[in-house]
Amino acid sequence: MSDDKKIIFSMVGVSKTFPPHKQVLKDIYLSFFYGAKIGIIGLNGSGKSTLLKIIAGIEKEYQGEVVSDKSFSVGYLEQDPKLDPDKTVIDIVREGVKPVMDLLAEYEDINLKFGLPEYYEDEEKMNQL
Repeated sequence: MSDDKKIIFSMVGVSKTFPPHKQVLKDIYLSFFYGAKIGIIGLNGSGKSTLLKIIAGIEKEYQGEVVSDKSFSVGYLEQDPKLDPDKTVIDIVREGVKPVMDLLAEYEDINLKFGLPEYYEDEEKMNQL
């Protein structure tokens, strides 16, 4: 089956009720194909954020079935993120991109070593890079 025909996420009969009796989702059926772009629109309080939290795996208390492909992942930024008040904006951004920055630093280190005679003249050291 081609990837664009592959269903990577499904919701079957999903409902969510907040105590005491506030039902925000009722009997939702969704399927997303690989590569699909989706949008969720609705009035304030209609359950958009709750639906996204269920899709992202953050909200676990609901009725119905949610199934996703192992390769499926969701990034979710909360409507009101809980940020550390002791950190600056740049600190928070650096924290979020740290894995990428660490990889770039490792790449730069290896790239630098390729230009050093002690590495490019020594086959064993080159193989270790």
